[in-house]
Amino acid sequence: MNISESQIKGLIALSLTLAIIPFFSFFHHLFTSYKAPALADQFGDSLAIEIAGRDKVKGVYFVHPKTSARQLFASAGIGEFSTKDFLLKNGMQIIIEADAENGAIAISEMDAAKKLSLGLRLDINRATESELMFISGIGEVTAKKIMELRAQLVRFSSIEQLMSIKGIKEKKLANFRKYLYVENQKR
Repeated sequence: MNISESQIKGLIALSLTLAIIPFFSFFHHLFTSYKAPALADQFGDSLAIEIAGRDKVKGVYFVHPKTSARQLFASAGIGEFSTKDFLLKNGMQIIIEADAENGAIAISEMDAAKKLSLGLRLDINRATESELMFISGIGEVTAKKIMELRAQLVRFSSIEQLMSIKGIKEKKLANFRKYLYVENQKR
């Protein structure tokens, strides 16, 4: 087998190129700093908290569990409030009164559409008929049946109680579990 001089030069050039690539890659990573993308700290056990003003939404913040309101306000750069400090709960909405001199705040819950878009589940004992219809697989008729069953039971004690509604079997219930939960009642 005869190898020409140009083929040998080509093999040498190819070998050198392949040998140099790892060095460029190594030095490129050494001098390039990594910056985490926005909202990269969203993880499964974080709390989603909305801070709203009277006319303007300040934003949704993702914080670690056991974060207090004062800690959130400090990290968001909002300032001090005369309200007693409290632990944050998932899906909480904190409304900052714009015209309050002493920095008064009101506590509420995010609306259902916002909660669902953030991947938060709705408490089936507090959801309205129209909020239930945001969920895939729940139409007007099913939402009405859920509301009737809730009125009968006074309150759901588990999601499995939905299976007593005609048309809701295990497969549909598995889908609803992604969007609904039963909050434990404090006694």
